[in-house]
Amino acid sequence: MTEVETMSKAEWQVMRIIWTLGEATSKQVIDILVKKTDWKAATIKTLIIRLQKKHFLKADEATRPYIYQPLIAEDQAIHQSVNNLFDDLCCMKKGQAINDLIENSEISQSDISQMIATLTKKQLTAPEMVDCNCLEADLK
Repeated sequence: MTEVETMSKAEWQVMRIIWTLGEATSKQVIDILVKKTDWKAATIKTLIIRLQKKHFLKADEATRPYIYQPLIAEDQAIHQSVNNLFDDLCCMKKGQAINDLIENSEISQSDISQMIATLTKKQLTAPEMVDCNCLEADLK
């Protein structure tokens, strides 16, 4: 499996465009990113090439210009990225981090309803407190 933690913030921006469009030429990606950033076309082409080398994108070389398609689904990349981040957090701080994300993110009403349903179900089996996992068991 391709590790999304190797994807830079700039590469994420390229991938977000291609995920949204489903597939794209480098010109399409460049046209969008030069409006959103101060990047030059050569920089964006370099990012696309890096994403190919990392196996996040594939080029349909039978077409001119090349059409780039994602090799990893957006939801899979997001899932992997979020879980990689949360694997590095103290178990006692994960709830606080999730709450911080909720407070500082624009979220749709349907997403909020889904989160409430998930939390209601999770609450039935949640422990009273979560133990810290920062130290090895024999060091506590």
